[in-house]
Amino acid sequence: MIPENILRDVIGEVAGDDVVELVLLVQGKTNVSEFKLAEKLDITVNRVRNMFYRLSEHNLVEFTRKKDAKKGWYVYFWTLDMPRVRDLAVNHKQRLTSKLEERIVREETGKFFICPDKHIRVNLENAMEHNFRCPECDANLVADDNTKLINNIKKQIEKLNEEVNLLKELKIKPPATEKTVKPKAKPKKAAKKLPSKQKVKIKKISKKIVKKKPAGKMKQKGKSGRKK
Repeated sequence: MIPENILRDVIGEVAGDDVVELVLLVQGKTNVSEFKLAEKLDITVNRVRNMFYRLSEHNLVEFTRKKDAKKGWYVYFWTLDMPRVRDLAVNHKQRLTSKLEERIVREETGKFFICPDKHIRVNLENAMEHNFRCPECDANLVADDNTKLINNIKKQIEKLNEEVNLLKELKIKPPATEKTVKPKAKPKKAAKKLPSKQKVKIKKISKKIVKKKPAGKMKQKGKSGRKK
């Protein structure tokens, strides 16, 4: 199972915060009825389906549908593709890490100035454009010590790397596809077993039939063979 905090981050990012509770309900399950989900979340079936469509845009769900015999409409059964969710979460965390690493480079190589009342924070170029004065309150801009900020960013990167390693170590099975059950063939009628004595008689009769010579045409004696 993917930790809840990671699921909230990635699902909220790609599909919206309102989808998170839905994902928490279906993760690890297969073929969950949208009607049951709508009942648990106290929302309409159409809204549940709309949430799944948003997840489907990122290939995070699979579904099967069955026709209700009584009501005549189709019911959708949804399955969350957990390996894809995990891969999406890993990519999401890695992108955030790259952005933070770029931010560290800018903070370590650049110079920044800040308003004493924290109205603005600008780099050297923008500070020069404003004559080192705050456009909001006209106070003098002062050099910003970003050591604490850089340390905080490094901690964020460390945490993201830990989460990525955790996700990669998770053993998640792909969703099981619904198996179609083939109709069983009709069993063949079993041959009747004969009693042992009857078997012996049949064997003896068959041997006699084999030994007996086939009946041929009777030889006829010609009249020439008789005495006159």
